Amino acid sequence: MSPRTKNRLTLLAIVGPFVLFFIAGRYFVDPWELPRENKGELLIPHIQLGTLALRDGDGEPYDGEDTAGLWTLMYVAGAECGKACKNGLYYQMRQVQQTLGENMERLRRVVVHTAPANAELRAFLDDNVAGTVEVDGDPRAVREALAPASEQPVGDIFVVSPDGQIFLRYPTHDSMDATLEEAENIRLDLERTLKGSLI
Repeated sequence: MSPRTKNRLTLLAIVGPFVLFFIAGRYFVDPWELPRENKGELLIPHIQLGTLALRDGDGEPYDGEDTAGLWTLMYVAGAECGKACKNGLYYQMRQVQQTLGENMERLRRVVVHTAPANAELRAFLDDNVAGTVEVDGDPRAVREALAPASEQPVGDIFVVSPDGQIFLRYPTHDSMDATLEEAENIRLDLERTLKGSLI
C-alpha cells in the first residue's frame, strides 16, 4: 500500500464518523422527539403576555411592564374552583414557591380571572393562597391568545418570564399523586430557570 493511499485511509477514518453522524442527525433523527430537560410543555414560539389583553384591579392593562423584575407562575381561572383548581393554586403554585428558598422572592403568583369568581373560589384565594396577584381577562381574548398552547386554557398554569414571554405550560389535576408530580416538574423547571438567570 502506497503512503498516499495510507494517508487517504487515515483521513477517511478520522473524518468518516463525523460525516456519518451529521447525515444520521440531519435525516434520521427528529429533534422534537429527543428527551428535553424541561418538564413542562415548552411553548414555541413564546406567547406575549400583552396578547391576552389582561386588566388589573384598576382597569389598567397588565402586561410585560407589570412582570418586569420577577418571574411569574400564572393560573387561568374560570368562575368555579374544583379539586384540580385548588390543587393547582395551592400545591403547584403556592407550595412550589415556598420550596424555592432564597429564590422564592424572585417569583410572583398571578391568577387570571376569565369570569367573576364564585364564593368558593373567592374564599379559597383569600384563605389559602393570599398574596396572589389577581387580574381580569376576557375569556375569548385569553383563549385565542393561548390557543397555540392549549385549546382550553382554564385550569392551566403557565410560566412567564420577566419580559412578559409565556414559555411553559402545565396542566392541573384532580389526583393528588398527579398534582404532586406536576408540582415537582414545575419546581425543577423553575430552579433550572432561576439558576441560569440574572433576574
